[in-house]
Amino acid sequence: MATPFRLKRSAVANKRPALTDLAKGELALNTYDGNLYTEQDTVGVGIGTTVTLLTPWQEQFGKDEIQYTGVVSATTYHGDQIVGTPTVGSFRTGAMGSPAVDDKTKDHVEEINYILGKLVPAAPDTLDSVSLTIEVDYGGTYNGQAVLCAGFTPTNNTGGAAPSAGTAYLRNTDSTISSGTLTDYGPGDSGTLTGYVNATGIGTTTFNTSFGLYAAGLNSDVTSDTIRITNNTDASDSARNTGITSLFYEVFDVEFLNSPSPNGYNKAYITHAGKTTAESFWYEDPSTVGVPDMTFGSVTPPSSPTLAYSSGIPHYTQAAGNAFSYQISVENVTGDMYYWTHNRVLWAESQTTGFTRPDQYKLFDELFVSGTQGTIPPQRNFGVGTAATCTATHVPRDIHATITTNHFHRWDCWTPYGNDQNERVTYTDGVNIMGTTAKTNEVDEDNLGVTGTLGTGSGNATRVPSLSLNDTPSYSGANYTWTGGGNVTLAAYESIVRGADLRHDRENYSTGWAPAGPNLSGRSNSDAQYFTFQVIRSAVSEFNIVVAGSYGGCWVNMPDNSSWTTGLSATNGWANMFAAYSGSGVPNNANPGCSDGGAMAGTGGTFKCVFGTESSTNDSNNRILVRIKMDSGDSISALSIAAT
Repeated sequence: MATPFRLKRSAVANKRPALTDLAKGELALNTYDGNLYTEQDTVGVGIGTTVTLLTPWQEQFGKDEIQYTGVVSATTYHGDQIVGTPTVGSFRTGAMGSPAVDDKTKDHVEEINYILGKLVPAAPDTLDSVSLTIEVDYGGTYNGQAVLCAGFTPTNNTGGAAPSAGTAYLRNTDSTISSGTLTDYGPGDSGTLTGYVNATGIGTTTFNTSFGLYAAGLNSDVTSDTIRITNNTDASDSARNTGITSLFYEVFDVEFLNSPSPNGYNKAYITHAGKTTAESFWYEDPSTVGVPDMTFGSVTPPSSPTLAYSSGIPHYTQAAGNAFSYQISVENVTGDMYYWTHNRVLWAESQTTGFTRPDQYKLFDELFVSGTQGTIPPQRNFGVGTAATCTATHVPRDIHATITTNHFHRWDCWTPYGNDQNERVTYTDGVNIMGTTAKTNEVDEDNLGVTGTLGTGSGNATRVPSLSLNDTPSYSGANYTWTGGGNVTLAAYESIVRGADLRHDRENYSTGWAPAGPNLSGRSNSDAQYFTFQVIRSAVSEFNIVVAGSYGGCWVNMPDNSSWTTGLSATNGWANMFAAYSGSGVPNNANPGCSDGGAMAGTGGTFKCVFGTESSTNDSNNRILVRIKMDSGDSISALSIAAT
């Protein structure tokens, strides 16, 4: 039979029945406390059975509330919980002001959270949209970049937009890539970090908390596949976000390290805790093209040149029609890619003394393969198998000079696959150049410089015929018209002005010279050659001869001054600059020297010529002659007249 229901009672304050006072199914009521008890089976836990209080709460009469003594446990609580009165009896004024005893706990929690938020430091920067610098092995290409060629479809591994011809990309060649280190990003105490090359994850790290109650240790110096965490530390150590209080956050450093790089167009990025870096792109170049190789064809001189003559020797002017040309052939110009700057394939180094630099560089559209003009962007494997060619042209500069070596500038060729530098075409002919601009500081037989205020008159000095193989020929009634400015062959006693240099000359200009000229090799090496010039000025009693080079003698004359020529009758009016002036009177047969302050001796310098009491005014034509003797091996690079 079932245990009968029985009710026991007590009116004693705080009276609680013992286990022996109750049987199963019995209730005990304390009418003084208002508590109800029963025996409870604990299912073998602890003592097995116990007396339990069924009414742990007390109604507070007149207060509209129920009080509970002890701890209340509940899975879920709904409703407004009142703060109540603190143990000290009242709330002190603080961050929340003075709370009231009937305030709700949820409102206090919200306020406390708000206040704590003011005290918590800002979190460190995340990886969101951070630039990722890919470090590539680019094989010497400038800045690691090269431009994609046309004429083929490159492999696209990115899953996005394909690379386009004519666009510059980072170029890699060793099938692996690394990156610059992303430093002091966070949070470094939670979240999963994954590195990607294209759509493939190549390493994952899950961060742990390294401080506090649940610390699991730092993730520093952790490498997962080819993603390396090089540092993981408290955010207070961050150099990126300074001033973060210790033990709030952690930061980390991360990098790609020798990650796989498949052939073609690729991208890389990193994700962490829902944030993603910016994507970085590059091109893995599988080309096997060799280094470029420049070769040169023969130099072609101008076919219909514009010439100027000095001493009967033809010279090129700086006219456009005087361009020298040759072909440049370049093998291995491109593979999948080409050099990226300004579509250059050939660089011109500094121009030479004799010739202009046509362009700073040559472009792809100036190149040809089998007669087909190149394009920008160039085709893949351009110049591979069949060399690309172009024509270089060089125009003489506005100079007076003879060029015998290094006629034309050197060329450089750079590609993503190597370089060929400091190459120039070989040309052995001597080239004579005469510009149109007067060079009074050099030797110009039509225009020798006169500097300073020299007597009365104007105009520079000019060459005249030397008349004979004689140091001091007679110029009485002589023809002073110089004909060496045309296509003539001068007398053997006339020295030669070639390329602005005065020379004792026996050169065969008919071969090995451009332009070709007369053959002077029949001249005697032992015979002197002469250079005679005039200056027309009155009121000149002294002047300087300025010379650079070597020579065998120098004389001065006023051929139309009878007093002068009579006094120097033994030398047909020629005073000697290799001898000193006597110091008084006029140079004469007994004292023919006219050099004052140091006689000329066949070397360079400035030498003063004096006429004593005579003057060029007494020459009926105001003519002053200067005659210079050139022995074998002599040459003069500069010659002029100057006022003293």
